[in-house]
Amino acid sequence: PGYAVGSFYGLVTDGIFRTDAELQAGNPQFGYSLDEQHTWLGDVRFKDINGDKLIDARDITFIGNPLPKFTYGFTNTFRYKDFDATVFIQGSHGSKIFNFLRWQLEKMDNPFHNQLRSVKDRYTATNTDGSLPRFTNLNTNNVYISDRYVEDGSFMRIQNITIGYRIPKGVISKALMNSFRVYVSVQNLKTFSDYSGYDPEVGAFNNSIRLMNVDAGHYPVPRTYTIGANVEF
Repeated sequence: PGYAVGSFYGLVTDGIFRTDAELQAGNPQFGYSLDEQHTWLGDVRFKDINGDKLIDARDITFIGNPLPKFTYGFTNTFRYKDFDATVFIQGSHGSKIFNFLRWQLEKMDNPFHNQLRSVKDRYTATNTDGSLPRFTNLNTNNVYISDRYVEDGSFMRIQNITIGYRIPKGVISKALMNSFRVYVSVQNLKTFSDYSGYDPEVGAFNNSIRLMNVDAGHYPVPRTYTIGANVEF
């Protein structure tokens, strides 16, 4: 209660079990015993939110707000002699994105599923410092919904930039034209964001308010180039 509609709930991670000492000192997770088929080295370690020395569904908690703290945008036009330039910048700050595509392609629970390149840096006996947990299809420790897949959705985008040149009247007067301006425009020039997915401007999955900023492979906005002219007779 008290959180925005569509807020994310899940488990809170506390790293990966990398040593026997960490395994022995950890809280039992979902009733699993400590062995290779259950909780083992390379598995995700979760935080005991309610303090009962167990990791289970009662430790599910708020892990992110999909709504931004604020959005912004501004447009400015610059002119110098016969040249002009217009820039439109927009952005959003403070939202969180649940990267469902990462959950699908990094969970490593089936050797026949497609995976992201990042799984090459998973925990193994020869890569105990791996950034991702081990591969296993024997338990569900590593596939629970958690803050592992919640990312910062803040971004700033150069939405449009247009540069134009107005040809002097002395040049076009013989063609019976009052004005002739040529321009080039780029839509979606550059996006600045720490989000690992295709596009941080995700919106609502299936137009559902309960699935705001859930990225299941949101197709990115294309970059568009336009060349044109404005002619007045």
